[in-house]
Amino acid sequence: MTPSSILRLEGLGVELATADGPIRPVEHLNLEIARGQRLGLVGESGCGKSMTALAILRLLPAGARTTGRILFNGEDLTGTPEHALCRLRGRRISMVFQEPMTALNPVRTIGEQVAEGPRLHLGFSRREALAHAEDLLDRFGLPRSHFPMSLYPHQLSGGQRQRVCLAMALACDPDLLIADEPTTALDVSVQ
Repeated sequence: MTPSSILRLEGLGVELATADGPIRPVEHLNLEIARGQRLGLVGESGCGKSMTALAILRLLPAGARTTGRILFNGEDLTGTPEHALCRLRGRRISMVFQEPMTALNPVRTIGEQVAEGPRLHLGFSRREALAHAEDLLDRFGLPRSHFPMSLYPHQLSGGQRQRVCLAMALACDPDLLIADEPTTALDVSVQ
């Protein structure tokens, strides 16, 4: 791993248990991402792009198994305990999920959801976190004058929900941002 690398995957494999036997959507994947670098994984539907993203954060479905190593800033995440991963997720590594409706909590307001990361990870007060959330939502085209932070996800369009997810992912200024088709739900003019 070079000193400027933030992420390195060494022989990453993902195996999922199914009724018909195991399937391996990811096998022997090696890649390295340097600080400031952008990398896009391209492939047909079902080829393992989303599974790779979920494996990095160890958010795979129950019964899934990984092989290989996932190195983040030189630390192997494959054996990291869940409580330590919770400190990394959202703060140092963040993800924009493919489907905004399932990524957002339907019973919490958009303001609460964007403010949660800064409160948990950065020690912001409720007031500071909400002000930060308001600024982020404004930057992503959801100004408070038209989109109060008291709105719930079901009150927004798919593209607006995706903007909330983007604001959430960037709320703590993570070292690594993983985006799983982040523009799919956005309007063409905003993409």
